[in-house]
Amino acid sequence: MDKAKMWQRGLGASLLAALLAAGGASAQALNKGDQRLLNDLAQANMAEVEVARIALQKSQNEQVRSFAQQMIDDHGKGLDAVKQVAQNKGVNLAAEPDSKQKALAQKLQALSGEQFDRQYLEQAGVQGHRQAHALVSKVQKQAKDADVKALAAQLQPTVDQHLSQVQQLNASLKSGTSAGSSGTEGRSGSGEPGLRLPPGERDSSGNPDNPLNPAQPTKPANPDIPAKPVPKPPPERY
Repeated sequence: MDKAKMWQRGLGASLLAALLAAGGASAQALNKGDQRLLNDLAQANMAEVEVARIALQKSQNEQVRSFAQQMIDDHGKGLDAVKQVAQNKGVNLAAEPDSKQKALAQKLQALSGEQFDRQYLEQAGVQGHRQAHALVSKVQKQAKDADVKALAAQLQPTVDQHLSQVQQLNASLKSGTSAGSSGTEGRSGSGEPGLRLPPGERDSSGNPDNPLNPAQPTKPANPDIPAKPVPKPPPERY
């Protein structure tokens, strides 16, 4: 009798363990749609890291380089978070960015100087983060798994901060005020003492007589007005 009770208890424990294991596996498994969303999140982070590494190699602009390093750090952490969820769910992620993302990286590799900076900020920076913002919003709306939804919510503040930051940096670069950018600075209309304005260049000092020194206008002599006689000194008295 005691043996029978022990066997029943053992069988019950085994069944309970099997049910719990099955329930855990069911809870961790993702449907195909969630797997695709998780993979998209991984590739988006991979792509940002890859093009940012190219920027560190090619750009001479300190602000662009600083932004690129931030992308490597932040999106590297984002990728690690995606990998952790994928591991917990038993999902195999892509090992590299998709074809469009790789095409952009190849395009940037062929550029240099200010042209590279502009294209990197505009395409990988502004457009890339607009797409990333749309993706994390989509995942939060469409994902069925709670952990995948939570992951997208965790990533969104960083994506939004990057988008705002790169929009400002891109506008700064276009206006020519970005630190470290090549090109000439604007010159004041009054010029500098001792310098002449190039032929055809108008002056904005407001003094057409002597634009190089507005404080001392040069007045042309008028031939119709006789010159004032110079007074003679009085005769000396002895």
